[in-house]
Order: sequence, then structure tokens, then C-alpha cells
Amino acid sequence: MRLFFVLIAFSLFSTAYAITGQEIIGKVDANMTYGTARSEAELVIHIGGEVRTKKLITYGEGKTKSYAEFTFPARDQGVKYLKIEDNMWMYLPEVDKIIKIAGHMLRQSMMGSDFSYEDALESEQMLEKYSATLVSEEVIPVPYHKEGKMVEEPRLCYVVDLTAKVKEVTYFRKMIWVEKSTLTPVREELFALSGKKLKVMNLGDIQKFKNRHYPMYMSLKNLLRQDSLTEMFVRKIEFDVKIPVDTFTQRKLSK
Repeated sequence: MRLFFVLIAFSLFSTAYAITGQEIIGKVDANMTYGTARSEAELVIHIGGEVRTKKLITYGEGKTKSYAEFTFPARDQGVKYLKIEDNMWMYLPEVDKIIKIAGHMLRQSMMGSDFSYEDALESEQMLEKYSATLVSEEVIPVPYHKEGKMVEEPRLCYVVDLTAKVKEVTYFRKMIWVEKSTLTPVREELFALSGKKLKVMNLGDIQKFKNRHYPMYMSLKNLLRQDSLTEMFVRKIEFDVKIPVDTFTQRKLSK
């Protein structure tokens, strides 16, 4: 009988975790936040049977400033975006005009992708706006480059439930799968206040850069759009680089 109670006590203890949801998300925030960065990436947008590929160069400073310039295809060449905290502008070379993206425009598709402008505007660390609860551990497939193609490999993850503690959020609730070995997010499910699931994001091809791990692949599916999926392949990224002083200015947009 005593052994029975010992086994029960052990099973209850084994479900407790040595780390909390708050601690996990704090480490994710630290891992995914950088001083400065420069990247070259490709957006591959799948809509029905059509595939559109776009190339861009980005610069970032922390989570509050970013600049993106599209270089391919020819019809998008010279389209630029500037984000400073909660403000975003777009430059359209065809009309030589800078447009402030605000109000209802924020919910629109960015360059025809599954990303909205609101997605690009998220600048705060998650713990500033969400409470985090570790709910389980789970093995899920994570995409990786192997022998020139994308494959899925099983990875043990923390599953963390994030609930908004302020009103100013794009998504009221998030479920995040964090790869346990690298503390890098590999899956996110995004929900409205009503509980409706809006988007599903998968990340992978995680690579190490000195003291941080960073996903070089991302896919996003907007569940409100039919037959749509957007992939992002980061072809090159450099952290802690020197960025020209005028990069995060409206003057740079119209150059």
C-alpha cells in the first residue's frame, strides 16, 4: 500500500515542470531580439495553383525599427517599407509616393501574402502584452533543409498558452510550440477574442549564430483565405552589423 502511494506521488510530481511558461517566453524573446540585423529573403506566395516569388532585403534594429526593399520581380522592384515602433510607411516607385499605413489598411494583405501589415508591426516582446502558461510538452514535425530539400524532423517542444493582458494586440490568444533544445518557436496558432483560429505559422531550418538560434524558414497560412500559403526563406542573415544612419528614415524610402 505504501508503494502505491509513493508511485502516485511520483506520477504527480513528474507532471511538474522545472521551468515556467513566463521563463520560456522570456528566453524566446531574448533569443529572437537582436541589436541590428541585415537579411536577404524570398517570399513564395501560393494562391490556388499560382506561385509568386518575391525577393527582398531587410534591415532591422531591435524590434522597433525595420526597413524592407523589394528587388524582384521587376514590377515590385523599388517598393519599400519602413516601420518605426507602431508606425508604418510604404513607398510606391510607380507614383513616387510615400503612403502611411494606418486604420483599416493594417489588416490588409502585405504584397499579396498571408501576412498583414499588423503582423509586421508587432514590436513588443511577448511578455509585455501576454501572460504565459506552460501547458504540456509535445513532439511535432519541424521543417529543415536537408540535401537540398525541405524535410520534417521530430522535435520535442514546450507548448505555451499566451493570453493577452492588454487590449492593444493583434491576436487575443496564441499557442506557441517552442523547441526545447534551442528555445526557438517552431509553431504558432493565432486566435481572435472570439476563440476563432485565424492563422497558423510554422518555423524551422533553425541555425546557430554565435549565442543565438534563428529560424531561416517560415510558413504562414491565413485560415480566412482559401487555398493560400506564404513561405519565407531567409537566404542570408547577419547580426550586429553596422547600418547606415539614414536607413530608418522617410528620406531613405524615396531615394
